[in-house]
Amino acid sequence: MIETEAKQASKYFELRHEDHSWDYRGEPTKRYTQGIHSYPAMMIPQVAARLIKEYSKEGDTLLDPFCGSGSVLVEAKIAKRHSWGIDLNPLAILIARTKTTPINPSILYREYYELVERICSTPDDEASAPEFFNIDYWFKPSVISDLAKIKGAIDRIDRTEIKLFFLVTFSEVIRLSSNSRNHEFKLFRYSGSRLENHWPNVTRLFREHAEANICRMRDFYEACPSDVKSELIQADSTKPVEEIEPDSVDIVVTSPPYGDSRTTVAYGQFCRLSSQWIGLLPEKAPDIDREMLGGNGAKLNNQMLDSPLLSHVAKLIAEKDGRRAQQVYAFYADLFKALENIAKYLRHGGHACIVIGNRRVKSIQLPTDAIICELSQGIRLTPLHIIVRNIPSKTMPLKNSPTNVAGIVEETMHKEYILILKKS
Repeated sequence: MIETEAKQASKYFELRHEDHSWDYRGEPTKRYTQGIHSYPAMMIPQVAARLIKEYSKEGDTLLDPFCGSGSVLVEAKIAKRHSWGIDLNPLAILIARTKTTPINPSILYREYYELVERICSTPDDEASAPEFFNIDYWFKPSVISDLAKIKGAIDRIDRTEIKLFFLVTFSEVIRLSSNSRNHEFKLFRYSGSRLENHWPNVTRLFREHAEANICRMRDFYEACPSDVKSELIQADSTKPVEEIEPDSVDIVVTSPPYGDSRTTVAYGQFCRLSSQWIGLLPEKAPDIDREMLGGNGAKLNNQMLDSPLLSHVAKLIAEKDGRRAQQVYAFYADLFKALENIAKYLRHGGHACIVIGNRRVKSIQLPTDAIICELSQGIRLTPLHIIVRNIPSKTMPLKNSPTNVAGIVEETMHKEYILILKKS
């Protein structure tokens, strides 16, 4: 690295300090409604709750522009902070809305027993499954029949929030009963004897998850203040949203994707089967993974962004793979657009708390924490410090395939970096 780049980078590397009190090793991460549905790369609730408590006060307004399944929003509501959540993924918005909507558990239990009775009394020939490409590839015929009965019974629920609650439960059952290897985020079908022996009891799975989710909702309902608002917006965070006024947000707590979805966490693939069953994705809907940060792989001039460190690592990657370097740069270009919007929404003196991981591309470490600090210089976000925490457990792959070539994998990150920035 040339001398000027080293000086620029070192200023932000010096902000890093490792703090094991942020690791929360062994702590439960499924409290309240947090465990209602699995989702990739969720921020653990202890980290979200601590950031909210340290950098905001009761009655403040929080924004998570990459809210995913709503983990931060749940903690904001418990902490008596109003919140906005933005995400491009319609299933994520559905899960987040359910997780942040308190429902009386007594009502849920009553609806649940009626729902189970309707499911068990539905004849096979009265249940109709949705039509989408390769449904028979991803689900066995008996599974399709059972899922169709459950979906039909849920559709007959009148109250919207209760219907959505059971649809989210149904979504998890879809994932677990499909022929896809459910311990992975990308869609890979079981093969051989594993597929032959895969005969899930769909109704039992639904009942088990529904009963567990009602218990989670009971805990949330009892702890949740009634006068705190949580608003969800399905939108692209690289573009301004009209609903949120400039200078109206007191704190941002978020964890953006660590890289483009095609080569890191495939959010779209993870959600596709559930979204098709529930009706969230039209047959010709755009590929969510291509719509997310860096997904379009646009060709960009590396001098467009004011980050000498990014220019340096992009150059190193380009020496190995020019196309890959362009994809990496496209990701940071989109991330910068989101940062600009964060700065616009945040009030003067407000804090942006950004949890990020530093991934590798072509065996080159991308110091995303320091790159974000450089990018923030021109948009009135001043980096204060970077907390380095170990990741004892997280719903992420231990290895990924950055090239998408079978058999070629690299280890993913084992540390997270919590950036604290202040709007000046």
